[in-house]
Amino acid sequence: MKFHNIFGVQDDGKTAGLCSYFFVLGWSVSYFGYHQIEKTSYSSFHLRQTLFLYISYVATRFGLLTILDKAGLLNGTISFNNLVVFTNVVFVLFWIIGLTGASSGKEKPIPVFGRIAQTVFRGI
Repeated sequence: MKFHNIFGVQDDGKTAGLCSYFFVLGWSVSYFGYHQIEKTSYSSFHLRQTLFLYISYVATRFGLLTILDKAGLLNGTISFNNLVVFTNVVFVLFWIIGLTGASSGKEKPIPVFGRIAQTVFRGI
């Protein structure tokens, strides 16, 4: 189904899906500028994926890793900085997998997070 959104772009949900992968600003534009006008299963799928991915990243990077560091559990061979780099690389890979799926027009779940996101944010 094709529609015109508030930006005047004719779309079937793919723009909203792609746009959602560009962090807070892209997700907000995708949700409020595209998705609220015409909800599609495709845009809903990718909005859920990216929202869960971003929340998971923030919780892991700034929550869990900081707690582990302050508790003194990150010392020796596993340092805080090494774990931060590893976390960043893993989440960037997940982001690339999701973006690739969105650009190809597929509803392919992001590994680890994808199926959970569809359940947790089913209201989107």
